[in-house]
Amino acid sequence: MKKILIIDDEKSVRESLKLVLSDTYNVVLASSGKDGLEILSSGDIDIVFLDILLPDRDGISVLQDIKKNDTDIPVIMLTAVSKVSTAVECMKMGAYDYLTKPFDVEEIRIIVKKVFDELKIKQKVKFLSEELEKSTDNIVCESQKMKEVLALALRAAPHDTSVLISGPTGSGKELVARFIHKRSPRGNEPFVAIHCAAIPETLFESEIFGYEKGAFTGAFKSKPGKLEVAGAGTVFFDEIGEMPLSLQIKLLRVLQEKEFSRVGSNESMKLEARILAATSRDLKNEMETGKFREDLFYRLSVIPINIPPLKDRREDILPVAYYFLALFGKQMGTRAKVFSPEAEKILFSYDWPGNIRELKNMVERILVLKGNRDIIDVIDLPEDLKLKKDELFDAHIPFEEKVRKFEKRLILETLERFYWNKSKAAEYLRMSRRMLSYKVEKYGIEKKQNSDY
Repeated sequence: MKKILIIDDEKSVRESLKLVLSDTYNVVLASSGKDGLEILSSGDIDIVFLDILLPDRDGISVLQDIKKNDTDIPVIMLTAVSKVSTAVECMKMGAYDYLTKPFDVEEIRIIVKKVFDELKIKQKVKFLSEELEKSTDNIVCESQKMKEVLALALRAAPHDTSVLISGPTGSGKELVARFIHKRSPRGNEPFVAIHCAAIPETLFESEIFGYEKGAFTGAFKSKPGKLEVAGAGTVFFDEIGEMPLSLQIKLLRVLQEKEFSRVGSNESMKLEARILAATSRDLKNEMETGKFREDLFYRLSVIPINIPPLKDRREDILPVAYYFLALFGKQMGTRAKVFSPEAEKILFSYDWPGNIRELKNMVERILVLKGNRDIIDVIDLPEDLKLKKDELFDAHIPFEEKVRKFEKRLILETLERFYWNKSKAAEYLRMSRRMLSYKVEKYGIEKKQNSDY
């Protein structure tokens, strides 16, 4: 449980603050600056409430001693209205904020909640920075399934054995291929990716094998193909299932004979590169329908590696989201460093049909549009994440019911965003406070009992 220290010589102040906070936090009391500093030196305190006027010494000097020993600990100054200017001066010396007596109970809870939210942000940013330093090839994972994928890739890396990486679109197949390349003896040689689905069939052969001048109309000069450019590196055929059958036969021959020729040339070149391939299609099914050659499949899939979709390894969703949040945040110079707990829940529960690519694009879009905020909240997320599709498209649910559920969720999320300050929530929603109170009662919206408000 979080621990809060209250340093004030007035017993009524100490007890009233304890009464407000003790249901959620561990509250420790001190009646003098000396006692307070002793408690700080002997225990882990998360927040300090410090009175400016103390019997043994003034609060400003106590604040200075606190900050000498721990610059990060939040200190909230307690002051009479006539001493506000002094409290502001304390903030310049490192105090987090100040409260004037008599206290407003809701204000106390809000400021404590705000402090702990910011502490969480700092912890997550620190963790993310460490993970970024440790992560290699931009593969961030926590799930056992993905760790097994990387372990298999690591075992395959030192050898020239062909690897076929399968998995849904956007799941990170090229990242795994680069992971294998970097850990192979060819790691310092080129990694050349060929996106089979993006190359027109008429240009496929010339892109892969290259061509000589005059080989066809428009070939005004000779050009090396991808296999030649790769040299002793790695050639990665992404979406190999999209390769035309005529090219499949030629690629199989190259893999068997380790030689190839440019279009329009009779001169053979030695294949030095290692071949990796990936597919989002079921190639065994493609073989049965005659769309993919069986002999090429077995030549490519000596070591098969399957990457599960993101929805089947949900432990990776938040680490990957935070990776992209830090990556794009650094590139764009945005303020946003963390998702709110409610936003995290939505990210975690969403199925991500577009996998890593969809998550990456979503984070980048949010930072472009909402990156000036410290915390990415539920309201900042795209609507298709917030609405459950089974509810949205269920014909059995009446339109009015869908609207009611959406309005209830919007009001709840807004109240949580403003720590249940109804005036601010009403202003944000552009409705009167009276109307907001009516809708809260109408929908039976209640504050969570275990929340830190």
